[in-house]
Parts: sequence; C-alpha cells; structure tokens
Amino acid sequence: MRLILLTLLSFFGIHKVLALTLDLPKPTGPYNVGTENIMFSDASRKMLRGSEKRRWMATLFYPATQSSAQTYPYMPGTLKDSTVFGVKVLSYAKPQADPFLGQKFPVIFFIPGRGNERQKYTILCTELASQGYIVVAMDQPYVANFVQFPDATRVTLTLKDAWYLPRDRDYRYQYDDEVISGAISDIDYVLHHFEDFGKISKAMDKNKIILMGHSLGGNVAHIMGFKDPRIKAIVDIDSKITERSIFGHIGIPPNSSAKPILFIRGMMQYQEDVKDQLVKTAKSTTWSPYVQHSAFSDEAYFAAKISGYREKSFLETLWCWLLKQGPFFSATDIKLGTYHVDEWFANYPKYIVTWLNKTVR
Repeated sequence: MRLILLTLLSFFGIHKVLALTLDLPKPTGPYNVGTENIMFSDASRKMLRGSEKRRWMATLFYPATQSSAQTYPYMPGTLKDSTVFGVKVLSYAKPQADPFLGQKFPVIFFIPGRGNERQKYTILCTELASQGYIVVAMDQPYVANFVQFPDATRVTLTLKDAWYLPRDRDYRYQYDDEVISGAISDIDYVLHHFEDFGKISKAMDKNKIILMGHSLGGNVAHIMGFKDPRIKAIVDIDSKITERSIFGHIGIPPNSSAKPILFIRGMMQYQEDVKDQLVKTAKSTTWSPYVQHSAFSDEAYFAAKISGYREKSFLETLWCWLLKQGPFFSATDIKLGTYHVDEWFANYPKYIVTWLNKTVR
C-alpha cells in the first residue's frame, strides 16, 4: 500500500505532503563543500541534435569556507524539490558557497555515463571536494536523459535516439562516437576558458588536471587523457571496452605518454573479455570490485535506502518524456554484491581519493 501511495504521489507531483527525507553520506575530508551550476556556450559548434549553438551545463563541487554541518537540496537547478520517489534527498554540498581561496587545488573533469545526469554522482563528487579537489561535472544535452538550463529550457533525448539506442547496436556505436567527440571538445573549450568559473578559478591548479568518467565517460577520459599533454592523470570507471571499434580504436588505445590511470571494473555482471589490456597499459592500476555497472552512481544508494525505489513503468517514462519532467532515475545494474550500501559508498570514493593523493599530490 505504501509503495502504491508513493508511486501515485510522485507521479502526480504531490509528494510534498510526505515528510520523508534522506541524507546522503557526509563527506569525510577536512574541507567544507560548495556547489554551483555554470552554463558554457560555444557559438562555433552546434548541439549534438538540431542547429542551435552548442551550450551545456557544468556543476562544480569545491572546497568552501562555509560549514557543511547542515544539509542542502540534492541536484539543485535540475531536480525539482530535490525529491526522489517521494523522498526529499539532501546533500552536504552548499549551493553558492564561497570557495576556499587559501590554496590551489587539482581539478577533476568528471563525465557521466550515457543517459546519466552529471549530478547523479554527488556522493562521489562531494567526497572528492571535501578531500581538496575541485570537480567539474559536465553532461551533454541529447545525451543525458534530462538537462535543464538557467533559462528553464529543458532538453531530453530525441524520440529517434530514445528508440534506436537500446535496439540497434550499429546506431549506438555511431552515436557514442559523436558523444565522445562532443565531450572532448567541451572539455577542451573549458580548459581554454577557466575565467568563466569566476572567482573559483583562483583556486584551480591548472597544472594538475585529471579526467574521470563512468561508463562512456570513462572512454572520454582515457581517449582524451592519453593524448592531451594538459592531463596529468585519468580515472576510468567501468568504461565501454568491446571487440568493436570505439572512436577509431578497438580496445584500450595506447598510453604512449605513460599517464597514470586507474581502471575500475565492476565485475558482478557480464564484462567484455579485455584479456590483459588493462594491466598491460602503461602506468595503470586496476581495481575490480564485485559490483554491477551502475553501482558507482547515487542511484545504487537510493535503491538501498528508499522504499519503493524502482524502474518507472513505460507509461510513466513516456509521460515524463512528453512533458520533459526529469531527471530520470533507474534501478538497472545497481547491485552491490556482498557490500553493505554504507560500506560501499565509504570505500569506493576512498579508494579513488587514496590513488589520486599518491598520484597527483
């Protein structure tokens, strides 16, 4: 009965009558955390779909001066009322907090997996910021399931992409190459326009740039990171490695500059046979926890903590797509194996932080 009630209330947008709340894990680092959304635009390029000039959103997570003792709305600027399946979700990242300018911090560009919104990795990004990293999480319109701009424009997948991506492998691989190209160009643009970050740019160490991504975002990280001299280290979280060519190369491309790279592979479900490609990659570290592919996003936390969290029905999804109601939350591939949810969301960010501290600091 409670599941039915939550579903109806969430579907019709009247969840405010429920007083259910969920706090995301409190970050463990010495710094308070701030967050801010910034829009970038590049008039020289077009959107992935359509003829509009290219624009995209970035969310910053950064060391801040104000205390993070209290909690704040989740996914500000993207998720209405910070509510997920009838539960108000709160994080420790304070919107518009003053940045800590007492020193310079390494900068991590984080690219989510295909379909995922950039702020669905808030648990990871908040922990990284608390440990003294500035995270620039970026997604692409027509790639993320839902993007909302400051002028209230909302962008979802096109009907053609939404239909063919899960059904046509050739179509999907061509689309992914376009996505990778766009993401690399977006990162390159931002690297040339640090001034667009405002006063936060004063805290950015431009000599310590890290690329990090999940799923297809992991491909972006290693493809660009291996070639671009500005990139000092790479974190590839469960990238797409198959027997087919991705962005002109089958398997892991050569790391000719010997950039330090951390490969994380979720091993609880089917993985393409990468043989010894990862361990043979120059300057690589590999960690293979027994979890599913989407265990690295906040959705795995919600699945364990929110009663009634589930896949939306076809009609619910269609309704949200037609009205551009988002973001879209999924319960696919989020199993954590033998890990307890609190253990997992403490250990996996800690593993990344430990590797980064040894590699970049």
